[in-house]
Amino acid sequence: MYFLIDFENVRNAGMQGSEYLQPADHVIVFYSAAASGMEQRHLNNIQASGCGFETYKLRRQGKNGLDFYIATKVGELFGANRCQSAVLVSNDAGFKAIREFWQECSGTKNRVALSSSIENGIISVNEVSERATRIRAHRKTMDIGHFYAAYREREELLTLLRKAFSGTAYTSRLREIEEILKPGATRKVLYLDSLRRFGRQGGQEVYRILKTCATG
Repeated sequence: MYFLIDFENVRNAGMQGSEYLQPADHVIVFYSAAASGMEQRHLNNIQASGCGFETYKLRRQGKNGLDFYIATKVGELFGANRCQSAVLVSNDAGFKAIREFWQECSGTKNRVALSSSIENGIISVNEVSERATRIRAHRKTMDIGHFYAAYREREELLTLLRKAFSGTAYTSRLREIEEILKPGATRKVLYLDSLRRFGRQGGQEVYRILKTCATG
């Protein structure tokens, strides 16, 4: 996927989702002297992803200068068959003209998507991938009251575990022990999971203590 970032327009908000970049992606950032600073985390994500990366700095200040840069680059990419689709990351409504040209006027299979961020771009093109699935999962809403009830229940469980395992060799592994206590887990499941995680001797000791914390 090619992402063309109108950085002067979107700034760091447009880089949201940089952690989802992959080696097959290509990021092109268009910026000016007035907007030349990007948060280090996004730059680190770009480098860590292994994706392609280019930048173009506006040479002379002028109205819509970067817009012309971006429009020209889209034509270059499609003309050279470097890609068949591109995401323009910008809040500038004027870029709709580029999308309309390629999707309605040019008669080619090239497609342009408009998005306010990298993350939104991945979703807007209906990409079928693991990263798109993860983004959609992270975007699901949850009732705050239900979340808080689950949060309080978990905190109470951790308090119980800290007390039960106090003074043992397992106080530093409470998060792992907590994972054994799955909702509805039978004593047999607790026992087998304890052995799997802590070995026979350690698992038996953990299970013995867990029996005092678990119900059912």
